[in-house]
Amino acid sequence: MRRLFFYVVLSSVIFSCAKDTPKTPEPPKAPETTSETKTPEIPEVSIEDSIPEPPPPPVVKKEIKKPAAKKKKTDIVNKKREDYKSLIFNVQLGIHPDRKNWVLFKNGTYLMFPNNTAEKDAVRAAKKLMSSYKSGSVNINKSAFAKGWIASTSTGIYNYIDSKEFGKGIPKQENILKKGQENIVADSKELEIIYINRPKE
Repeated sequence: MRRLFFYVVLSSVIFSCAKDTPKTPEPPKAPETTSETKTPEIPEVSIEDSIPEPPPPPVVKKEIKKPAAKKKKTDIVNKKREDYKSLIFNVQLGIHPDRKNWVLFKNGTYLMFPNNTAEKDAVRAAKKLMSSYKSGSVNINKSAFAKGWIASTSTGIYNYIDSKEFGKGIPKQENILKKGQENIVADSKELEIIYINRPKE
């Protein structure tokens, strides 16, 4: 009797334990894919560079500068002839009328050339002689018609010295000589021609 009771109690305990034990959940099944089910397409997204390209540099047209026309150098300052009118006149008084081809510099120095010498040749020769001038012996003579003196060198260089350059009174010979040398030296450095006398054609 006791055994029977024991078996009955044991079976009821086992049954109750089995009833209270939770069932292990089954994993969800993956949905069956059919031919009609399509994978959704991912739309293509174009990624543009957020930094815009710099604009092309402007085309700058370079202006071609024309070379400036070279101004002809004028060796003769005839524009100031009125300022040297008295000097030109006095120099002309001291030159023989037959000598019509001569070149006059700013400080009264002048050179004479044969009448058939071309003007450009006379100018070139006069400047060459003056630029190579070295102080040497100078002779002083009274001008026959002008109120002044003429200093002359052995190389054919002459200089007219006006009496107004010394003020009142008669200057000493040595002062006239010194003034003539100073004038020739000044013209040999400046080489500024103020007048060219030419024979009439």
